[in-house]
Amino acid sequence: MHDALIVAVKGLAGGTLVVLFALLSEGLRPKRFAGLFSAAPAVALVGLTITLLDKGPHQAHESAAGMIAGGAGMVAYAVAAVSLLRRVRAARASAAGLLAWAGVSALAALPLLA
Repeated sequence: MHDALIVAVKGLAGGTLVVLFALLSEGLRPKRFAGLFSAAPAVALVGLTITLLDKGPHQAHESAAGMIAGGAGMVAYAVAAVSLLRRVRAARASAAGLLAWAGVSALAALPLLA
C-alpha cells in the first residue's frame, strides 16, 4: 500500500507541476521553448523530492546521478542522430543515436555513482 501511495503522490504532484510549468511557459517567446519547461523538469523535480522525503538522501543522490547521466545521453543521441540524418536513412541514424545514448549515459554514470 505504501508504494501505491507514493506512486499516487508522485503522479498528482507531477501533474500539478506540469500544469504550472505549462502556464508559466505560455508567456515565453518563441513557443517552442514551452516544452522545455513543462513535463520533464516538473516530473523530475517531483520524483526527486518525493524520493528524498521517502527514501533519504542516498537514494535521492543516486536518482539525481541517473538523471544527469540520462541527460548527457540524450544530448549525445540528438547530436548523433541529427548529424547522421544528413547522410543515412532515419532508421540507421536512430539506431546509432541509441547506441550513442547508451554509451554516453553509461560512461557518465560511472563517476557519478562511484
